[in-house]
Amino acid sequence: MAETLTASEPRASPVLGYAVAFGLTALATVGGILVEQTVAIPNLSLIFVLPVVIAAVAYGWGPSVFAAVGGTLCFNFFLIEPRYTLAVEDPANVWALVWLLGVAGIVSWVAAEGRRRTLEALEAAGQAEALQALARALVAAPDQAAILNAAAEALGRLFRADAAVLVTAQSGGLEVGAATAGADLSPKDLEAAEWALAARLATRADAYPVEGGRFDFWPIVTPTRVEALLGVALGGARGRPANPERLIGIVSGYLAVALERERYARPILAARVRAAGDQIKADLLAAVSHDLKTPLSTILFTLQSLQRFDRSHDEAARAELLAVAEAETARLSGLVGNLLEMSRIEANAVPVRLAPAQVRTLVAVALERAGQALAGRTIENATAGFDQSVMIDLTLAETALANVLENAAKYSPAGAVISVTASKQGHWAVLEVLDEGPGFPEPVEPLFEKFARGVTGDGRAPGTGLGLAVARSFLEAQGARIEAENRLERSGGRVRILLPLAATVEAAS
Repeated sequence: MAETLTASEPRASPVLGYAVAFGLTALATVGGILVEQTVAIPNLSLIFVLPVVIAAVAYGWGPSVFAAVGGTLCFNFFLIEPRYTLAVEDPANVWALVWLLGVAGIVSWVAAEGRRRTLEALEAAGQAEALQALARALVAAPDQAAILNAAAEALGRLFRADAAVLVTAQSGGLEVGAATAGADLSPKDLEAAEWALAARLATRADAYPVEGGRFDFWPIVTPTRVEALLGVALGGARGRPANPERLIGIVSGYLAVALERERYARPILAARVRAAGDQIKADLLAAVSHDLKTPLSTILFTLQSLQRFDRSHDEAARAELLAVAEAETARLSGLVGNLLEMSRIEANAVPVRLAPAQVRTLVAVALERAGQALAGRTIENATAGFDQSVMIDLTLAETALANVLENAAKYSPAGAVISVTASKQGHWAVLEVLDEGPGFPEPVEPLFEKFARGVTGDGRAPGTGLGLAVARSFLEAQGARIEAENRLERSGGRVRILLPLAATVEAAS
């Protein structure tokens, strides 16, 4: 069963209204006697109108009429001669009693009618608010369970009674999809629900064809045969409303539309997921076909040349061919490594082990790892004198920084300067990698997505477009950040890596 909800509390018992009317009439009688003994006023009957008004406004027509009749009798018994009898000695007092009863009756009717209309207006406003909340909840509901919970909550608010929504189970029977707190369905209720769904007819509680239940049921069948039932226990303390079908019809319409939408949305969502998966496969295939084919062809050509023409090559030629094969093999290993790292990231299989580490050590190791890609560029390492420690996973941070350096080398011409600087900003150690390439295309943020490249088309820089994506994922996994922008003073790009200082992290813990 789905999560239960709480229905509104029922109204107070009507007996309370008569008890309050009796008490107010008694107080008016005591007040009238005291006023007569202390202050001489011409007509004390007006005192008994006050309980009538209060009872009418607070509890309605019945208690107010009770107060009117009781006030008239008390006025006659305690304040009209002869006292302590219901006889009337002066004919003028008879008219006074008649007028008191008449005025009290009229005031009672007017006040009770005003109260009734006020309560109807408040009830209508509450129903409108509940239906509006239902509409909002159904629009935002992500799945069928949320839809059924919203419908059950709305029924509980509308009728201030236990409510439940039943749906057909995969096994073919009925199951409770959502219910308010205390809405426990008995076997008789479930039997009545089965009959209502089979006959496509509404059923009343404890009536033909199933006696002994306490829920009324209304079946809902959508055009695509999504079947559900609304169940409400209408025989509670408030009594059965005059026309529950009006509100049931509105909720049924909302629920049918929401279930239809959810039914149609599921295959659409599945299609979108399949399309996204196909797009990722296509991107991966494009990356593999474009960037893995070249090093494989080079390695194959080198090995074939060494095998077939070994006697024709001198030592220098063989050394050069082997160096080319080694370089292409390292490049191929890096490409495959990035693909494997991205698969680990998406599978949440990247362990993070934080420990203090020196920034200059991190930069030195990353430069060494990216050495093959950085060949032919001038490297300026300005971090040797930076003695701040950072709280990082050194292996992941080295991989991230190496990817950033390789990316800078790909888009920098031969002989260009690639600079690495370090500075302290607040609680962060900031590493900056600056290159002299063409810079980043605007906007920069999409370049951190998978398979994104700075240049498209033929002649693009080698790589799978995963370097920056892997760098961001590894850095964010350990609480660091990475940003990119174009240099303002000259052409080229600037990548900023923000690493948390070890002293700050240790102080916080």
